[in-house]
Amino acid sequence: MVNPLKPKQRRALTMDSWGFAPAVANIKLPTLAELTAITGLNITCHLFRDQEGINGATARVTLPARLCEADDYEVNGSTTYSMSDLVSAWEPQAAAGSDGKKAWETLQDQLLGFLWRRQDVTVTTDLAAGQFVDVVPVQLGTKIPGKNATDASGVYVFTQPVSIVSAPAFNVPILASA
Repeated sequence: MVNPLKPKQRRALTMDSWGFAPAVANIKLPTLAELTAITGLNITCHLFRDQEGINGATARVTLPARLCEADDYEVNGSTTYSMSDLVSAWEPQAAAGSDGKKAWETLQDQLLGFLWRRQDVTVTTDLAAGQFVDVVPVQLGTKIPGKNATDASGVYVFTQPVSIVSAPAFNVPILASA
């Protein structure tokens, strides 16, 4: 008998990075230059630890049975992708272009682009060719400023809806820039 495969259990704390890229030519072959473009942004330290990831739900459809068939069968239908709103820290009184306002300024209302997620690499490590990312085509919604709590733990945030506009590419390698 063949021994079962056993992947290592990897802790995820401080091992997920998120960013926004305005343009990616081929989401299955993203380049380092596309993901780190000056007009994009690594938003890892703007988001909170409870930021959820990407969700997908595939409908199962029962095919119509024929007179000669005693059993019913299912097939996969369409998949719907979704993502929770981005909840981003920001500083309402910060100077334009500063770290406290960068996400507010970059993630414009109704902006089309690509969110990327890198997993299993510490957040302080720069993106590099050969690492793997998820690339998600999105349209961002309207930012709403507020705070995340009304007690002493509250900090200033803005919430921005995210719509996934086409199928994401999961766990694809970052290519060296040409």
